[in-house]
Amino acid sequence: MKRTHVVGLTGQTGAGKSTVSSLMRARGIEVIDCDQVSRDVVAGEKSCLADLALEFSISILNMDGTLNRKKLASIVFGDPQKLSRLNELIFPHIRAEIGRRIAELEKKGVPLVVLDAPTLFESGADADCEVIISVLAPEDERLNRIVVRDHLTDQEARRRIASQHDDAFYASRSQLVIRNDGDPQALHLKTIEAIDLLERALQEVGRQEQADGEEEL
Repeated sequence: MKRTHVVGLTGQTGAGKSTVSSLMRARGIEVIDCDQVSRDVVAGEKSCLADLALEFSISILNMDGTLNRKKLASIVFGDPQKLSRLNELIFPHIRAEIGRRIAELEKKGVPLVVLDAPTLFESGADADCEVIISVLAPEDERLNRIVVRDHLTDQEARRRIASQHDDAFYASRSQLVIRNDGDPQALHLKTIEAIDLLERALQEVGRQEQADGEEEL
């Protein structure tokens, strides 16, 4: 059975990663939305939600007992210690679920899986990836996007941006970087170019692995 190649897709909030992810899906690539995995884990694993409530108080819960993500974000963003503690509590659950989903896709013979993961590096999931793609954009563009997208105040948006790494951090840890200057057509073309480059590279890896296997026989 051929193994599944795992690629990480990450970047700063508001940089356009979701658009890139959607374009990848449109090309038939299997994408695991790690934000959704996080939601599923918190909703499905009561012990995880209990740990969060115990750590950050029951104020992070809605009246129906579900997680109020905006309230939790207001607590942890801007406080590195609290954000680090949140990561310690939730990332092991998320990585375990991602691993389970990748294993299922591998059984189905899926050749390529992309992890759409805003916190790829923070969670340690980058260690599971053969290639990492980062989507980057100017700070003012990102600020405007997340104010509208997430219904945040300017101050809340700036706190969220300040809690993330800068361009150099992502660029130095990625094999491919897609820079989004706000032009949708340009972003589309850059994404298609990145996909084509990625697929060619992984095809070459597959051929080499096949050749190595034949030599061992």
